[in-house]
Amino acid sequence: MKKELKQELELLKQELGTPAFDERLDKLQGRHTSDEDKALIDDYVLQMLDNIGGELQEVDKELDTIQAIKGISDMISFKYIAETYFKKSKAWFSQRLNGNVVHGKVCRFNEDELKTLRFALQDISRKIGSLSI
Repeated sequence: MKKELKQELELLKQELGTPAFDERLDKLQGRHTSDEDKALIDDYVLQMLDNIGGELQEVDKELDTIQAIKGISDMISFKYIAETYFKKSKAWFSQRLNGNVVHGKVCRFNEDELKTLRFALQDISRKIGSLSI
């Protein structure tokens, strides 16, 4: 890839999701008109869109987990999950579950925390399922 084109594509990537993206892409396509350059631009933009698709799938998965948890909130103790599986407070757990803003930053479960949360729910389910009265 030509050095100049590569630099311009990196700038384009930084503007993804903004109105400036379309404008920069149009200018880029107007300046780089060879078939090779057009193919490189197309491939780069498609790669960016593929990455967005993967990120959206992860967000959907996280939202599904959080919605499922909110749906059972009356049945299980968030305090128990927070303290037993995360060694954190109920407030910490609730902040992440609800996406609260703390110190100017939205709190969310990271990937490791989501794995721990999934494990906790499966563990609780096994414990409840093994009860016999």
